[in-house]
Amino acid sequence: MDVQVDDSSFRSIQMNRDLNNVVTKEIVKLQLNSTSSSHKNCCICSDDFLKNAANISSEDRYFIFFTRNIWILEGARCCSDHLVNHQLKQEAIDQIKQVPIRQEELNSADVQLLLNKSQIILENQNKKFNFGDLLGLTDDEYRLLTSLSKDDFNEFVKTVSSSGIRNSSNPSIRTAIGIYLCKIRLGISNRFLACMFQLPDKKTVSRIIDSARQAILRSFVPYNLGFEHITRHDVINHHTITVA
Repeated sequence: MDVQVDDSSFRSIQMNRDLNNVVTKEIVKLQLNSTSSSHKNCCICSDDFLKNAANISSEDRYFIFFTRNIWILEGARCCSDHLVNHQLKQEAIDQIKQVPIRQEELNSADVQLLLNKSQIILENQNKKFNFGDLLGLTDDEYRLLTSLSKDDFNEFVKTVSSSGIRNSSNPSIRTAIGIYLCKIRLGISNRFLACMFQLPDKKTVSRIIDSARQAILRSFVPYNLGFEHITRHDVINHHTITVA
């Protein structure tokens, strides 16, 4: 069967293809503060790798670019001691050493991604109570809101995450656990929690708290509370006194 296509339609299709090719191949050259890029040295402290090294996540790369104006190349590696839960510690971010300004080439897709990431970072920074961001709260704020130190909270989240609790960006496991701990620590209403964490309504808070509670009951309580988590031998040796 013969299909006829008029010249105007063909030219329109061809122009769209050409435009897409131009956009895809467009390269922007920028002068950026950058870190060193080596598989032998840490891009954070510049020391030789003595222990296991780890790649820096894209989230940390974009965060550092927008907050410290330092570009970290994709695939850059750092000492594993600089990370906690696969994210850079605050002291590691403060320690980053930049090399002299150099030219970096970004394509149009990279630029679009940078714009999207900048919007996400800006939105997160506007949220005062943000457990999802490892750098969003200080240690004192963690203690005030949850009664746990920042390190203890991170360890607690790591333990509860093994229960199979559903992890999503809204809210994250960290946020769900944080809201639950705020509830039992401060005793405030679900409506107030919804306001604090910018959630739609108190029903959403209720679902989040129930999900976190179930996860804690599965992965934490059986191994840390009650008689099931301790042996009779340990009770006799460490939790009894000698009677004359």
